Amino acid sequence: MRFFVTKDLNKNFALKLIILFSLIFFIGLIVTNFLFMTKIGFTIQEIINYYLGNPETFRQPKSYGSIVEETHFHLFAMGIILLTLNHLMLFSNLSNITKIWIIIISFTACLLDIASSWLVRFISADFAILKLSSMVVEQISLLVLIYIITKSIFFSEKKAVIYDK
Repeated sequence: MRFFVTKDLNKNFALKLIILFSLIFFIGLIVTNFLFMTKIGFTIQEIINYYLGNPETFRQPKSYGSIVEETHFHLFAMGIILLTLNHLMLFSNLSNITKIWIIIISFTACLLDIASSWLVRFISADFAILKLSSMVVEQISLLVLIYIITKSIFFSEKKAVIYDK
């Protein structure tokens, strides 16, 4: 952490390497999120069919247990991912108000994405628009965070030193 506080990040190649590989994994997450979203669908009706089922296509409604399992995994994983990305974003040169808005938007979109699965399945199909919009905003916020981190760490105005002295 001292590298972030003292702004000596550019002097530590190993730390930059860790961050680079982590960002590659997060990009892989976004790709697989998109692939999973194709399973759910990109229209309101496809989302409704995914959660409520569709007798015409022999699709069963999502079970309580499957939504609990999905929620359990996503609350932990996305919490850690957003903690990591937002924490790294804090060390960028963005204004504090911009940082705060990015934090609020990214966490809120993720929470709404998780919650809207429950809302569509057990409250009303009308929440499908919330599911679709929150999924999209969540993915965009992940891309924005990765872009900001990459730009601030790997393309900073200071000339990077590759090895520690």
